[in-house]
Amino acid sequence: MAVFTSTQGRYLAFIHAYTNLHGYSPAETEISEALGVSPASAKQMVKTLEKKGLIHREAGVPRILIPKEQIPDWKPRDAVQGLVRAETGLRAETGLRAETGLRDEAGSGPPSVPPANLYVLTVFLARNPPGKRTEKKLVSRVIEIRGDQTLETLHEAIFDAFDRYDEHLYEFQFGKRPDDPNGLTFGVPSGVFDNQNQRDARITKLNCLGLKPKRFFGYLFDFGDNWYHQIRVERIEPAHPDVFYPRVVHRVGKSPPQYPDNDDENE
Repeated sequence: MAVFTSTQGRYLAFIHAYTNLHGYSPAETEISEALGVSPASAKQMVKTLEKKGLIHREAGVPRILIPKEQIPDWKPRDAVQGLVRAETGLRAETGLRAETGLRDEAGSGPPSVPPANLYVLTVFLARNPPGKRTEKKLVSRVIEIRGDQTLETLHEAIFDAFDRYDEHLYEFQFGKRPDDPNGLTFGVPSGVFDNQNQRDARITKLNCLGLKPKRFFGYLFDFGDNWYHQIRVERIEPAHPDVFYPRVVHRVGKSPPQYPDNDDENE
């Protein structure tokens, strides 16, 4: 049985679906466009998949090596946006009922559904692994994410925004300072929580966190290299029904390599 992370599974799912549709494998540029990541991030992920024995590259084009039964289903953005548009149509209909006083067969029409909250977050790379040459450079990303999406979805957005390709453990920190032992943390449980303040990021939605503009919280990625980030809530506003979230809307600085020493050796 092949072992891969959820992010790696999304790449495998697209490569498999594209190959079935066209009869040949996608190029790395097509992978980056479909996954909504930078070409550099897509290239690094393809290399990682090859190292793990999940794909084989010929002339830069990936070919999947594992049985198709083990590959996740591909969920394209168009399909997700179709569901959003369908929901938007329902909202428009219920809003019209409310404005005109129309009633359905059961009596009064359903109340109009307010648009989802949109959280605009700036993610600062606040603390790099010790000794790395990017320590003094400002690197940040502005991410828009809906309030009904989870912290795990935010983690995946940050992962892609900083062009990373190798998954590691992570946690969001809501203490008074970084690594506050008394503050709430959200990550992926390993079966038994290490402490009573730890929660599951996979089921925790942003709407449940009581976030307000100008609030800061922390994000730690890779408990070995300790990539620490500060996240600032810029504003909370209505989400646009026809936009696919999360998305990166602004970038400052070049993403540092996930493994600088290894990248230096390959140059």
